Amino acid sequence: MADGIRAVRVAERAGAEHLGASLYEVQPGEEMVFHYHVQREELLIVLEGRLSLRSAAGWEELSEGEVVAFPRGERGAHGYRNNGDESVRVLMMSEMDGPNISVYPDTNQIGIFDAGHRVERRFGALFNVTDAVADYGGKATIVPPAPGPRQTSGE
Repeated sequence: MADGIRAVRVAERAGAEHLGASLYEVQPGEEMVFHYHVQREELLIVLEGRLSLRSAAGWEELSEGEVVAFPRGERGAHGYRNNGDESVRVLMMSEMDGPNISVYPDTNQIGIFDAGHRVERRFGALFNVTDAVADYGGKATIVPPAPGPRQTSGE
């Protein structure tokens, strides 16, 4: 489960080593927290229902069959929510070829998780950026979300 959302890790079950694919069933009112990945690109496909997608540009409604790519870094910031009365099914695919560094702008946190499959993970934790020191001293800050290709391509 991710943020309480029911998930099946289909790529892991199929034996994939460097590709992630998870099927999420998002019940009415459930949501995936707003975040981005420093070194992982992701692809979202709405398989069934309508989904509210949050990006750096704000909220938009996605219909069944829509596909959205989230590039690495702040241009790929995203979260989603089911504002409807029926469950929504989403397939999320991602790179899985190294540790996962996730950034959570709303809570000023960074998550660092090793590259192992979830059941084999040796390390995974959230850190508050306000407690951190920048690489050369001073205060650490999160790079804010930025519009991605979907918001800048004129769609």
